[in-house]
Amino acid sequence: MSQVVNALLVFGLTVLSGVLDARGFVYASRAWPEGHLDLKWGVSAVFAFVGGLSCYVVAVRYMQGFGVQSVALQSALWFVVTGVGVAIMDGTIFGWSRTQQMVALLVATGLGWLIVSTSVAES
Repeated sequence: MSQVVNALLVFGLTVLSGVLDARGFVYASRAWPEGHLDLKWGVSAVFAFVGGLSCYVVAVRYMQGFGVQSVALQSALWFVVTGVGVAIMDGTIFGWSRTQQMVALLVATGLGWLIVSTSVAES
């Protein structure tokens, strides 16, 4: 499989995994209004997490094919996507200061650099 296709699969599956997990976090936060389980939100959270985890497991296969062997880097990539996804889905990212948005961009860029430079070094 070409490196471009592999990279696109890593990107797509990781984004899908992060978005589903982010959605699961948002649903879970709604699952206990006034201390009582809202079954609709609870079940929705579980399904979102199962979908996100499934995509992540498949994404790891393609990450390894792309040269990303480090579990720390694999999970860091997911973490960035999930964190940004939660911030966008619950709307809090729009309340972040410009400094906070810049730091988030720098962290995402730094993790991207680590992933690329580590995969090149491991080759």
